[in-house]
Amino acid sequence: MLRIGNLKLETPLFLAPMAGVTDHPFRVICKKFGASIVYTEFVSANGVIRENQKTLDLIKFSDAERPIGVQIFGDDPESVSRSAFFIKENYNPDIIDINYGCPVPKI
Repeated sequence: MLRIGNLKLETPLFLAPMAGVTDHPFRVICKKFGASIVYTEFVSANGVIRENQKTLDLIKFSDAERPIGVQIFGDDPESVSRSAFFIKENYNPDIIDINYGCPVPKI
């Protein structure tokens, strides 16, 4: 059994956050086929703190998808921090993952 904080996971299968891929139907399918943790699409910290509706729609999930994570990216520690607190308060995912290592220049 794998543990991450308070989470106890039966299998070490994780669905990575992928833009344009990890939407609700895909996450549900992955859960059905054994993923222990699924992630929403990764989201921009700036989009979150500006409360951009398209960005916020990417974070929405159902309890059936738990445990679930949300990955945020950004280039400013203050906006990343603020977005993490916003996500915790408004969505309460099991994991908030901060992406500081993506090699893609746009991210």
